[in-house]
Amino acid sequence: MTTTPHLPFSREEHLQRQERLRTELAARGVDAMLVFAQESMYWLTGYDTGGFVFYQCLVVPTDGRQPVLLTRRPDLIQARQTSIIEDIRIWWDAEDANPAEDLKSILHELGLAGARIAIELNTHGLTGWNLWRTQRAIGDWCKLEDDRHLIRWLRLVKSPAEIDYTRKAGRILDDSLKAVIAAARPGILDSDLKAVYLTAILGQGADMPPNPPLFNSGPRAVYGRGVSDPRRLEEQDQILIEYPVAYRHYNVKTEWTILFGRASDAHRKMYDVGRETLQKMTDVARPGTTLGEIFDLYAEGLDKGGYGRARYGATGYAVGCTFAPTSMDVPPMIYAGNPTECRPGMTLFYHVMNGDSDTGLAMGVGHTLLITEGAPEILTALPDELTVVG
Repeated sequence: MTTTPHLPFSREEHLQRQERLRTELAARGVDAMLVFAQESMYWLTGYDTGGFVFYQCLVVPTDGRQPVLLTRRPDLIQARQTSIIEDIRIWWDAEDANPAEDLKSILHELGLAGARIAIELNTHGLTGWNLWRTQRAIGDWCKLEDDRHLIRWLRLVKSPAEIDYTRKAGRILDDSLKAVIAAARPGILDSDLKAVYLTAILGQGADMPPNPPLFNSGPRAVYGRGVSDPRRLEEQDQILIEYPVAYRHYNVKTEWTILFGRASDAHRKMYDVGRETLQKMTDVARPGTTLGEIFDLYAEGLDKGGYGRARYGATGYAVGCTFAPTSMDVPPMIYAGNPTECRPGMTLFYHVMNGDSDTGLAMGVGHTLLITEGAPEILTALPDELTVVG
């Protein structure tokens, strides 16, 4: 029985992306590329799997020959039915298995001895061990070159079809944040709100999130990352929330803070500064504005508010198609001096996270936006006012 591939985009769009990649490779004088990032394989071919946690590589020759996928047997049918890849090779699990040698055999078959080959390095799909095996297997047989985030930069400006997926993720996220706020009350575990979030997004067809959400309450609200061990919410409390929603692997994110009991003047000031700063950062998100200029507004806002020592070295990043373990599609990130200019079709997550380790108070606001020809389109809405429960 022949099965038509279940593609995330049209076959024509995938082929156009491959041609864009080949054009860039040819301009660099490179003969092929070794693609290890799962999101790159998905973008180029539609291939959708979690098998990248093992050794897996897509070889893309620059001369127009079809890509060759090297993967494991459990991913074979998936590769056939979710992608336009026609040439799929299998390496078999064994005590002495070395898929890097299988990869070298493919390169030899393609006549790439002595060639210049770009290798995709900035990915969780290529562990240090696997890179070491690849380098040892290939040696000086050909020349491996840093790809310099090539496909990631090609993916930065989204197509209309990609934007449709991103907008869908944004609608799901908006509904989930409303559900989380409605469920928030003293006495429950902060992990109960994680459950509300997951139920809300999965019930609307979202993917499992590519990274764990941040639901940090009480003294842990000042942390910049999520932690384990649930904590029970108290009558006077705080919880800082940051999480992704992905639809067909296209991510959006939000950041928000819920207070319980009485909101102190100190907390309200932190909120006012954060919200005003976020608005200024959003207002300048127009074509031609650099990410460094956006960071400068973030730094200025926190510095003038008296929170300079709490600010981070980066305050947001590109979001798009990513697989576990992260929803951050970087580079680029929003940091001082970043010369990357905003262009229509880019999707960015901004946040103003303010954690005061001395007082233990925290406040965070953040949303995802789409750069357009004019004012940015906000993809993940925030409540109009600070949320205070009780």
